[in-house]
Amino acid sequence: MDTQKQVVGPADATKVDLELRTDMNYWTRVLGVSETSLRDAVSRVGGQASDVRAELRRRR
Repeated sequence: MDTQKQVVGPADATKVDLELRTDMNYWTRVLGVSETSLRDAVSRVGGQASDVRAELRRRR
């Protein structure tokens, strides 16, 4: 029996949708950040995935 978890992708790979639990789980795992950090980044730059990624890089 395979115990590895499959990473489910976001509904829209260009956007970070904080309302969808699957999206939240995906982005926190892929970006290696906490839910709080992801929410903070989205509140600062909006939900465009490329902008969120850049914001998180700037904050590291």
